[in-house]
Amino acid sequence: MPSVISHRRVAALPALLGLMLLSGCGTYHIRADSSALDGQQKPPEWNGTITISSDPAGARCSVTRDGSLVTEIASTPANVQLQRGNSPAVVSCSAPGRMPTTETLRPLRDFGLHHHQPTGPNGIVQGRIDIETGRVRRFYDTTVALPPASFASAADRDAWFASRAQAIRSYWALHIARAERNSDATIDTAQTLRGYMDADLAALDRQKSGAVVAAVRRGR
Repeated sequence: MPSVISHRRVAALPALLGLMLLSGCGTYHIRADSSALDGQQKPPEWNGTITISSDPAGARCSVTRDGSLVTEIASTPANVQLQRGNSPAVVSCSAPGRMPTTETLRPLRDFGLHHHQPTGPNGIVQGRIDIETGRVRRFYDTTVALPPASFASAADRDAWFASRAQAIRSYWALHIARAERNSDATIDTAQTLRGYMDADLAALDRQKSGAVVAAVRRGR
């Protein structure tokens, strides 16, 4: 009789190990999110609305996505509704005495939602759908900074654009750090996110090249 019980225990061992593995797989997304967030509390699920502001306030803006107009803003700040998905949105703003400015908004991981990991048959299928549809991505609030139409000096121009470049780097640093801690949680890799940052900085450089420095008036 003891040998029969022992045999049953041995036979049940693979099933027990399988259940333990499945249990670990089922909680991996929680651990991945926690590591990416560096232990910070999970944020609430995005409600589909972002606030578009401008510096200075009161700019007129249009929001487009996939070549179609989403909305027009008569004066910032304003709340805008955007659908989840993988495609970026483009915000174009103008204001008196300022250079027209366009900013690309890229949807990133919504940590308020469960992002399926490729563990087990269901996880593989659902994870692929998450990535292909962008259903676990969200947009973030943004402030479009419009440079003066004319700068008093080259030093003023350089200082303004240097400050803006630092703001861009700071924004992306948060998301890059999350990807470096766990890219499974962020969907986009750190390399991809750095590419977005570089694209934003390149657009800023192009804008800077078109900035006007006021001519110095010489006294008679």
